[in-house]
Amino acid sequence: MKFNLAPWALVLALFMVSAPVAANGDSLAGDPIRVVTVESEFEYVLEDVKLAVTGRGLNIANTLHASDMLNRTARDLGFMKDVYSHAESVEFCSAVISHKLAAANPANLVLCPFTIGVYVLTDDPGHVHIAYRVPTGMPGSQAATDLVQSLLDDIVAEVAQ
Repeated sequence: MKFNLAPWALVLALFMVSAPVAANGDSLAGDPIRVVTVESEFEYVLEDVKLAVTGRGLNIANTLHASDMLNRTARDLGFMKDVYSHAESVEFCSAVISHKLAAANPANLVLCPFTIGVYVLTDDPGHVHIAYRVPTGMPGSQAATDLVQSLLDDIVAEVAQ
């Protein structure tokens, strides 16, 4: 009896291509930015991000109203289409993690504040996207950047559930 491996090879190939998809949403493993998309209202998701940050005893240093600035300046700079209907970045830090980052390498100073962006695209008003940079520190900083990554993952997972 002959067994045709071709269909199984296709299934395996499709699985291998889809395997890098990160468990938390729209990003691929290895992407420098993680994005999770939820069906909700922008204001609710933004507030949930802020509550998840402050609920961990962390202070929000700043909220950048990105869509306001981009939409206000777009026409003057030759951009005829607004990308975002709403977009804000929440900046915060953890003193404990920041000390560990600095102890690993003083240049890691630039990794703080941590930022989570919340946005709605003008072309997709029914979805809210939550995005953050995957932290990459200087050599010898992996343990500290893993703490940042874990914190960001946990906050976004809490908000996205």
